[in-house]
Amino acid sequence: MPALNIWEPTLIAGDDLRLATTCLILFRIFQSCLLVTIIYNLYHSVEHDPDLFITAGCVDYSENYLMFFHSVQIACFVVLAYTLGGAGIEMMVWKISGVGTPVESERRRKLVPLCKCMVVPMFVVRGAGFVFAVFSLIYTGNYCNCLKDANVESLDGTFHCQFDRGWFHVAKILIISMAVDVIFHSIMGCYITKKRLSRWYDEKRSPKARSAVEKSWEDTCRRCCQCSSIMTCYMFGGRNLTSGGYADVAIALTDFLDDGGSLDIVPSDIAAALICLVNIQKQKQIECKRELLKDSRGLFEDKQFTTKILRMFRESNWSKKRLTLDSKSLLESMTGASGDSPYVGDIEQGFEDLIKSFTIVEDNDIDIEPVAVEEVEELQKFMSRNNTLEDVSFRLVHDNHRIDFKPRIANILDVDNEFDRLVLGEGARYARVALAAYSWMLYIWTNRCSGCCSLTGATFYNAATCKLKCCHKNENIIGDNFCGWKHSAVMKTLGIDSSDILYANFKNGIGVNPYMIVVDRAWKTVVIAIRGTLSFEDMITDVTISPRCLEELGQEFGFNGAGEYCHNGILAGARWIHHDLERHKILDDALSNECAGYHLRVIGHSLGAGIAAMLSLMVRKKYPSLMCLAFSPPGCVFSQRTAEESRKYVCSYVLNNDVVPRLSYESLANLRNDVIEMVARIKVPKNKVFLSHFKPSSEKEVFDVVNEQLYSEDSIPESAFWKEFGSYKAKQRHTMSERSSDRSAVVYDNMTLPGQIVHMIRTSDDLSNDPCFCCISCIKCTTCCRMPTDTKAYKVRWGEKYDFSEIVVSPSMLVDHFPHNVARALECAAKSYDIPLKEGRESIVRHLEAKYN
Repeated sequence: MPALNIWEPTLIAGDDLRLATTCLILFRIFQSCLLVTIIYNLYHSVEHDPDLFITAGCVDYSENYLMFFHSVQIACFVVLAYTLGGAGIEMMVWKISGVGTPVESERRRKLVPLCKCMVVPMFVVRGAGFVFAVFSLIYTGNYCNCLKDANVESLDGTFHCQFDRGWFHVAKILIISMAVDVIFHSIMGCYITKKRLSRWYDEKRSPKARSAVEKSWEDTCRRCCQCSSIMTCYMFGGRNLTSGGYADVAIALTDFLDDGGSLDIVPSDIAAALICLVNIQKQKQIECKRELLKDSRGLFEDKQFTTKILRMFRESNWSKKRLTLDSKSLLESMTGASGDSPYVGDIEQGFEDLIKSFTIVEDNDIDIEPVAVEEVEELQKFMSRNNTLEDVSFRLVHDNHRIDFKPRIANILDVDNEFDRLVLGEGARYARVALAAYSWMLYIWTNRCSGCCSLTGATFYNAATCKLKCCHKNENIIGDNFCGWKHSAVMKTLGIDSSDILYANFKNGIGVNPYMIVVDRAWKTVVIAIRGTLSFEDMITDVTISPRCLEELGQEFGFNGAGEYCHNGILAGARWIHHDLERHKILDDALSNECAGYHLRVIGHSLGAGIAAMLSLMVRKKYPSLMCLAFSPPGCVFSQRTAEESRKYVCSYVLNNDVVPRLSYESLANLRNDVIEMVARIKVPKNKVFLSHFKPSSEKEVFDVVNEQLYSEDSIPESAFWKEFGSYKAKQRHTMSERSSDRSAVVYDNMTLPGQIVHMIRTSDDLSNDPCFCCISCIKCTTCCRMPTDTKAYKVRWGEKYDFSEIVVSPSMLVDHFPHNVARALECAAKSYDIPLKEGRESIVRHLEAKYN
């Protein structure tokens, strides 16, 4: 920052040139070595006897040969001179580009004339040298070929002008390198010329209105989706994208990215800011951990801090104690369960009343003092485990327009709690069903070594037994391909028979999401599994983000939707599935006849998870005992009250740093502003930020790096960029206030995850969550395809919505969303809890009873 202005602003800043100039300097050294080799051989390996050329008839006079030879000499030294001169200029650029912070562009103002010199004068010299070198090589080749054809030898009997000598090849390599140099600078010149002409053309036109900008974004999104679908041969859909609505994403992109020209920022600034943001997030987490994990003496000397920790510790043990109604309300008031407001009153007296109100399962009357001592000892043992973050979570709070972390002790799922075991067991069992809903694509992805062969074999078997789609039409399987791979992949993923799939609709479109109805006879459950995002049509549904009011829908389906909202695309998908269920009545017939008395589960992953939650809300009055399992749902499904009420029937599962459950307008806006602010906070050259990122760091080094590279929030120096950022935030506030007349725009910040949240924290770096890659050898393929055996890789805890209010920038933020990774994590966690998945639901309770009998 700002963009380097070489007659026109470019996509790079002045401090981005260090890496490029390093490569160019090495390139010049390489060219110089080639030139030195050529000059040496020119004087020592070539017979400079004009009589040879005269005898062969290649030249008429000796002066002609000498003129040719001197021309070659001049060409070599001219190229050497411009190579060394270019290296000198590039060394100056290298030195200046490493001066100052990203916002201190005035300290790098000498880069502009140097870059202009590299673009025009040096380009002319390079072009002339390239032409001179080409003609010299051509003439040298002609003379050598002439001698070769005349079969003339030198006095010592050797021919010293063989065109296949090594140094001739060196000369060819030099000319190729010069051609690359000329082409590179030609492209740069064309880019600058195009930018200049575009700016001149834009100045002649009137400024774009906001509606025109939105229309431009809409057309851009449509063209990108159409081109992508063509490039993928429509494997991921996209044939009817022209009919899709891109208005929502166009409006969001306009609001989110349009700065009105107030921000001067380049891609490398964003990359450096993200690296610093990662370090800040690590530092905040370490600070919270240190605050919670102080030594016991220092901890219990401060009564106020002790009561705060004890409050959180009691909160984490709710599932292990049975509280009376009075103690529950007292605990909620003291722990701030309804919000972030602290307990007001006598803290010591409050906890004394709280301890009196505890009712332990074994004893109704309990002595106050032994309980307090026991809990303090248990708390001290907990605090001594200071080498892990497993039992600590971080609440993101807003304080005076600033974002900060607040620590709390996590509520870990209890191995001995029946409800916790059932939640984890059902999640582990039905995550595999959510994966199966993706049909053959994810089946091949997760079984790369055998998936395609397995499905092909099934196709041949069906053809031999006349079970192909063309021979045997199943009215309950809709939208399958000719080979029946979608149906076969579901059966192979789940290991079930065709009779267990009551219905499957694989049709896909905008607002039309594939789903299936499966019977789990072992657990006596009927499962509606909804597929997540896989096609371009699903992506359009994803980005139809404007909230839709639920008031009319609530009147239709019997719930209170007044003032509540839902993601528009998710609502459209849920409506379509509900209409299809009402059309074929297969679910009603199954629950009334064959599967009478069975449980009903509505599940989905990603987009399918959001649709499952919305569909559950719509049909809950008809099926009051249903439960919804939402795997990795989007972070903007319901508004706050509906999300809170959905805790009764929805359970969301989130894996580690998965970005999708953290995606909301508020979290994206916070990330955007944090990144821009981080650019202004950097106090070292940008190249130092990039270099430090590749070095492993301990907790102490994280603090050192942050203190070394960043200003504190209170000491950010004034700069032109900081003023631009202030103008940008003012523009964003003005944009949102303009949209405040639209009621749906007001609730963007209130959209959140549905239901209760089970958060799986990865605690082992040894467990690979990636499926097997394409291996060269069968042995390696067999090895890497094995399922992981580490059953202690995840810590499972109850999460809260505020735990997912910030996007965590990490390498696993995308792969943690993949459905096969979620399924694998839940299966590993269930195994560590000794939960049997292949037996019936009642076996979970039986295993728990057998453990203590």
